[in-house]
Amino acid sequence: MRSKLKNFSAATFRLLITQHGRLIALAVVVGLVVAFLVREHFITWLGWSAVPLLAWLGVFLYIANSRPRLIVDWYRALTAGLLVALAATTALGIVAQPGAFYANESMGGRVGELMARWPFEWDAYGVATGHYFLSGLRVAVLAALAGAVIWPGGAVVTGRGAWIGAQYCARQGAVVLVATTAWTADRITAWREARAASRQEKLAAAATSDMTIVGAELVEESYEVAPEPESPADIDGYGDVEVPDLVEADEFAELDDLDEVDDLDAAPEGPVPVTTAPSVAAVGIPPFPWKLPPMSLLKSASGGGVSKSELTATGELIVEALRQHAINVSIDQVRVGPTVTMYGLKPGWKGEGGEKEGTQRVRVDTILNREKDLALALASPNLRFEAPVPGESVVGIEVPNTNPKPVTVKSVMDVDAYKSAHPKMGLPVPLGLDSGGQPAIADLTKMPHVLVAGATGAGKSVCMNALIVGLLMNRTPEQVRMVMIDPKRVELTPYAGIPHLYTEPVVEPERAIVILRSLVQEMMERFRILESAGVRNISAFNAKSSVKMPYLLILVDELADLMLTGANDVERLLVRLAQLGRATGVHLVVATQRPSVDVVTGLIKANFPSRVSFSVMSQIDSRTILDSPGAEKLLGKGDMLFLPVDRARPTRVQGAFLGDDEVEAVVEYWRKADRPAEMPMLEVNVEEESGGFEMASGGGDSLFDNAVSLAKTQRTLSTSLLQRRLRIGYPRAARLMDELEEEGVVGPGEAGKPRQVL
Repeated sequence: MRSKLKNFSAATFRLLITQHGRLIALAVVVGLVVAFLVREHFITWLGWSAVPLLAWLGVFLYIANSRPRLIVDWYRALTAGLLVALAATTALGIVAQPGAFYANESMGGRVGELMARWPFEWDAYGVATGHYFLSGLRVAVLAALAGAVIWPGGAVVTGRGAWIGAQYCARQGAVVLVATTAWTADRITAWREARAASRQEKLAAAATSDMTIVGAELVEESYEVAPEPESPADIDGYGDVEVPDLVEADEFAELDDLDEVDDLDAAPEGPVPVTTAPSVAAVGIPPFPWKLPPMSLLKSASGGGVSKSELTATGELIVEALRQHAINVSIDQVRVGPTVTMYGLKPGWKGEGGEKEGTQRVRVDTILNREKDLALALASPNLRFEAPVPGESVVGIEVPNTNPKPVTVKSVMDVDAYKSAHPKMGLPVPLGLDSGGQPAIADLTKMPHVLVAGATGAGKSVCMNALIVGLLMNRTPEQVRMVMIDPKRVELTPYAGIPHLYTEPVVEPERAIVILRSLVQEMMERFRILESAGVRNISAFNAKSSVKMPYLLILVDELADLMLTGANDVERLLVRLAQLGRATGVHLVVATQRPSVDVVTGLIKANFPSRVSFSVMSQIDSRTILDSPGAEKLLGKGDMLFLPVDRARPTRVQGAFLGDDEVEAVVEYWRKADRPAEMPMLEVNVEEESGGFEMASGGGDSLFDNAVSLAKTQRTLSTSLLQRRLRIGYPRAARLMDELEEEGVVGPGEAGKPRQVL
């Protein structure tokens, strides 16, 4: 046997240095390149099992190409090698891939799963010890067959030895089983006799003393015995002394063998403690085999884009326009996006001699001051400068494309960058494509709250729909639950009925405030659960617990309408949720079409670090939402500036478009999907909901009561005083003053003078 292996090794080495060996090596390299190009499907089907399988295949092809006769001579070695490769593949199919999102992803790929697990199809909730045993038995059988092929005589000897050993183990096992059964029966009989004696002793003690049974122990009662009343006047005081009820021994004597009394030995010592720790079952969903929607429900993007000739012509036009103003620049790079193209301008040198004569380089401010001249030359008023481009030594100028390329949710999600990134994220959101054509993906758990603003028709609602559908395509109700507040009644209501909803979409502003209060209570309940588990955040809790706590996403489609209903309550509740919600998995996405200071207050801005701005009406609105200009120059139709918490400057992104038919298809899939019989829902405070959120006096202004209280402490009242004390703007303070006059709190006013408090 050793000589055959030695001859095989020597022959293999001699073949490797021949021309056939070099051809086979070239074929292996080509195969590796092809495997790299189709690596996604390659890894999915083979995984690490590709190593043993391809190694055997390479040796076989090499021998078949160079010396086919050796196949007949070495058929045993080749067959044994194939069996060993299959055994290794089966072993890899047993082991789960480290960091896999689902438990049925093995290191052996789908081939390894078929070899190791078929026909049982392990999943995340059905793995048993028997599955591992049967799979290990398959590995052992394949390895034994490989040994039998190499050494047939040894296989016969091994089989006889195994049969003799099995017979011996069976005989010895029978003896051990009989002895163990007899010993167990004796122990059970002794335990029953001891328990019966213990019961009799405790009952005798209870019948002859002032004792009562609490849990499993006899506890002596301590109480006061009221004296007999000497007069009717003394009877009034007897209600102050409480005499506890005693457990009579006669009641236990009537029971047949104490069947109705709990096992005294098994119960804990002392009074049974009352458990007050909250349970995760109130907010979590038990494991359930959810199935995610297929990508075929979404539509692909159609053609479009800018040609190379147009890019070259635009770049030459930019350089010529600046040269006419004595500004020397060169095009250093071009990044083509779906809507805009970014041209990287590298500043040149003043004068014709250039750097050799020691002249000065063109200043960046000089290029930025030529914005209107460039807009005139390019016939495009919506130019945006970025100086400098992050990570580059160039000045970026973004020029709108004449033929924009459509961007859909599927075009963002169906790329390798998104597929490799979203399993590592908690709540992945497909925003769109950036100015370089790369997918823009955000993780809500890192942001952790987002403020969206933009004018009417700029793309806010489409962005909200893309965010929701992106989560519905990749996350189950076990991982995320949603609360949707839609005062406009038409944007988020189509999602009613999906299992991800923690409560039905809220359309009434008054009920929205009640829901926000209930969400604050839910958040505090989650904090108590984390405290009882001894963890700091939701990620650590889900790593320890079998029942997962889902993330809670709160979506508000129009903040301005809620602020008009009750500014103080809405601001306080949103700020509290934003300040404390990250640890418990509560995240907010709030959108508004009016980014003014009375809607997006300072407290709200401070607690919403990530911003998304679509096209706005003025530079003031852009500074309100982004703290910098630029949003007023956006093109609309999904063109946005994305400012995450970990970046100093916003990034331009073309938002993904999502049609109503795509939303309807995804929603209909989840409505028809299987779900558990009972799913936890948001517990709304019934008293607050029934008693209601009462509109404040004075035409529905929630600050009216505060204004009345302020008036009671003053002799005269002015609009400026209301502004300072209530921290509101002049229009609202003037409206409050008119309401106070209508209610008879203050008198009529005179120009420039405070009003008299009546």
